[in-house]
Amino acid sequence: MDVLYKIEKDLEDFSRLHGTFCIGEVPDIGSMIMILDDLVQSGKKCVPDTFEAVARACRTYVKNITLEKISHTKPIEETLVLMKAILNHMKRGVDFTFETSDVMELLSVSVLKEDEDVEVLESEETFAEDPGAQNEASKLPETGNSTEHIPDALEKEYPPPERLSDDDMEILVDFVSEAEDNLDSIEVSLIELEQDPSDVEIINNIFRPFHTIKGVSGFLSLKKINQLSHTTENLLDSARSGDILIDHSATDAILESVDMLKKLIQRVKQGIEKGFGPDDHDIDAEGLSKQLEKLHRKLTEGDKSLLGEILVEKGVIDEASLEESLVEQKVSRSKKIGEILVEKKNVPPEEIQTALAEQKTFKKQVDAQVKVSTQKLDDLVDYAGELVIAQSMLRQQAAGDSSLSQSVEQLGQIVTKMQTIAMSMRMIPIRATFMKMIRLVRDLSQKSGKKVELRMSGEDTEIDRNVVDALYEPMVHMIRNSVDHGIEKSEQRIDSGKSRKGNIFLRAYHKGGQIIIEIEDDGKGLDKDRIREKAISTGLINEDDKLTDSQIYNLILEPGFSTAQQITDVSGRGVGMDVVKDGIEKFRGHLNIDSNSGKGTLFTISLPLTLAIIDGMLVRVGDDKYVIPTTAIQRAFKPDQKNCFTVEDKGEIIKERDTLIPLLRIKNMFEEQEDKTPPWESLVIVVESKNEQKGILIDELLGKDEYVIKSLGGNLKSVKGIAGGAILADGKVGLILDIQGLFNLVSTTQ
Repeated sequence: MDVLYKIEKDLEDFSRLHGTFCIGEVPDIGSMIMILDDLVQSGKKCVPDTFEAVARACRTYVKNITLEKISHTKPIEETLVLMKAILNHMKRGVDFTFETSDVMELLSVSVLKEDEDVEVLESEETFAEDPGAQNEASKLPETGNSTEHIPDALEKEYPPPERLSDDDMEILVDFVSEAEDNLDSIEVSLIELEQDPSDVEIINNIFRPFHTIKGVSGFLSLKKINQLSHTTENLLDSARSGDILIDHSATDAILESVDMLKKLIQRVKQGIEKGFGPDDHDIDAEGLSKQLEKLHRKLTEGDKSLLGEILVEKGVIDEASLEESLVEQKVSRSKKIGEILVEKKNVPPEEIQTALAEQKTFKKQVDAQVKVSTQKLDDLVDYAGELVIAQSMLRQQAAGDSSLSQSVEQLGQIVTKMQTIAMSMRMIPIRATFMKMIRLVRDLSQKSGKKVELRMSGEDTEIDRNVVDALYEPMVHMIRNSVDHGIEKSEQRIDSGKSRKGNIFLRAYHKGGQIIIEIEDDGKGLDKDRIREKAISTGLINEDDKLTDSQIYNLILEPGFSTAQQITDVSGRGVGMDVVKDGIEKFRGHLNIDSNSGKGTLFTISLPLTLAIIDGMLVRVGDDKYVIPTTAIQRAFKPDQKNCFTVEDKGEIIKERDTLIPLLRIKNMFEEQEDKTPPWESLVIVVESKNEQKGILIDELLGKDEYVIKSLGGNLKSVKGIAGGAILADGKVGLILDIQGLFNLVSTTQ
């Protein structure tokens, strides 16, 4: 039989056995050794002897599996790839001139790392066959750096993704959803772990999601996800058992693993949409796995036990006793250092408990949760809103019947409670979004070379799920700007009398039926003069325009506006702040900017607590009814004739409490006919937005109530000054006013 054909067939059999290999199953290992014996014999007939040397080293590795000296098969996978690459070269008659020492080292190190006192075992027969087998790696050519860069060895065509069955798609959809949640929780826990690397509870919280992803991905044959999550899990398992301490480099590596897993899971998601398995051959998960393995070995070499250090520092034991116990722990890996110290009567149990208590910080328990489709939640909120509308109509119809009115009032209480519960089901804490900002600041700080710390408060504040989604992108843009433009370099901060480390404050709280998000930095602040000069040069304003500080700061929200002298990969292209404004206003929110030169800048985002319900004041203007959000209303009054003026180029002005208030006429803005009603014959409602006040002229106040917001449809969606519609108690539609939109509409027409 042709030697190369025999090698190819044996490699196929070996690959098949490896695919079903289970640790401890002697028949499997025996079959593998028999095939490797054949490969060694076939390799003797090949020139040069590279293939024989690799096959012989792999056989040694598998024999150590038999002796239960090692417990993982990753080196076998590497060896299979290498042997197939060598075979391809031999079949083409081309010399294999690439370095194989990486794989040879992996085979030998993997054997030794399980027990440093045990040398690689080889049978007497093997040494008789080849006395130089102990130094096989030294015989191999060294013309490359790594097997990762073998162009021909890895030259292969990637098969097209397999078509998924309906059952597979259903399982994969569940896996993707669960995996994304798990990865988000890992990121949050990792940031906490960086603050307290010894917290075993946090390590377990990170370990468990990786373990889940590894297990399910293996069942679904998602090899890259399985391999990467398994390697990361091994690193965390060592931290969990106390063998290593998760330091800054380990945190970076695990975060990189999270990012890579997100990419791989995104490919699974894309494949599901097309009905095929993931197409991820261009993602190098194997390279990251190798980095994690090397990091794992590096950290393991520096075996430390924080518990032991605490006991030594407290004078409970001396260093000699600790070292002796650590040696014993290496022999008996199942025992923790505390158990060994108690068994040897070196330390009383109560001292161990005290030391462990110093390691831990107690975490509050999280309530169990049930996953519900977001579509079902949205439907529930919509139907609760319809019920509120129907109840309001019924209340109006029953106004003349006292007995029926009493029943309607009771029904109203039940409806209100149902609506409150339905709304609360859509409310989630903003914590998850805030935690992502910690990761963002951490990465930006490293990239910019600045020392920046994020300080948070109010992360348990609950808001509508859709509002949370709306907040993420604006927050990312503003924090990027704060790090890149706001916070100075350490040297500049010290020269200004500030601390070396810059601070960004992220706050969330409720105020007047709104959610307020504040992003504040203690950097250099905004340069008013520079912003004004830039605005004049670009034609945004004229030199004669008199603007307040707030109006000047708001100029940076204009499309394409940027005062950055240097473009970086973080910001400075004039793209972003206008997107921030549009994204916030899309959800009926507002952005306010305040700055103090040399001291910092404050961005304040105001958003409604929910996008479905609004507290509003119903008013009548002529024959039409409008709803004004109560959060915008300051006061209402009937003006005196002597306090009503018309100012050239400014329109109608009303003086009230020594304040001049511009007057808005809704009829003139939304209707064709001109409203000529004298202001002193009507009422004025003063509304405020972004520290600016104007008065709206109305005919009658009809009362305050909660209104379910309805979309006006595609044709009226883009009408400025209107936030939506509401079905009133009489069944008619009232328009909900967008106060800031009205202000903008007036400023563009003047």
